[in-house]
Amino acid sequence: MIILGCITKYKPEDIKPYVESIDQSGFSGRKVMMVYEIPQETIDYLKSKGWELYQNELQQHIILQRFRDIYKLLEQFPKDETIIWTDVKDVIFQTDPTKWIEKNMECSIMSFSECVVFKDDEWACVNSGTSFPMEWEWLQNETSYCAGTIVGDVEYLRDLFINIYRWSMTTANPEQLSDQAAYNVLINLYPFKDCVQKVNQEEGFVTQLGTVLIKKNTFGNKLLEPTPIVDENFIVKNQKGEPFCLVHQYDRDPKFKEFIYKKYQ
Repeated sequence: MIILGCITKYKPEDIKPYVESIDQSGFSGRKVMMVYEIPQETIDYLKSKGWELYQNELQQHIILQRFRDIYKLLEQFPKDETIIWTDVKDVIFQTDPTKWIEKNMECSIMSFSECVVFKDDEWACVNSGTSFPMEWEWLQNETSYCAGTIVGDVEYLRDLFINIYRWSMTTANPEQLSDQAAYNVLINLYPFKDCVQKVNQEEGFVTQLGTVLIKKNTFGNKLLEPTPIVDENFIVKNQKGEPFCLVHQYDRDPKFKEFIYKKYQ
């Protein structure tokens, strides 16, 4: 099992919640980070925590270039590995993800729900609707899945990523960073559709707080799943009381962010 992330310009304090929470979760697999233009103190910090670093030169927006560069990086990895791909600055680990994945993974790629249909999300209507207007005709009725948290077998994830990159380079609206849109188009098209396991929030792997908590009043009854339970210690759980393995977008809540940064600094 390999946790894989990508960062640029971050200082150690920016990524401590991510790095420290992984260690505290009990995860014992490989930890790999693609890095661009980061200070030496960040390099030293990551190496001291057992991370393998791969440095690259930033040539375009990191949101897009990362998919191209990770595609090339994954060529070096054993084909039988499973990758846990996540954003870095706004993700924490509450439990070891290995156990959940080993128990629940049924397909070569696992996609994780944002609990909202595209057409009900104003941002998605602009981002996806203007990026890929022809596909939007059907995509607008699909549930959104997050490009910042994906689990997959090496070969499948590698090919998915180069497709995300290529699609993002052919967007109808260059002003939009279209990785999220491209990802969702691809997982709903064959042949990727045949090898994608779409995972609901309540199954317990990850909660995307940007929709289900931060914008819960905006979306109201359009949310497809319940608002997660956040206890007095800021442990985030599903309705069964099970802590999510990952919490994503916690930093969009100022109180939550303050608590997490204090906890891991």
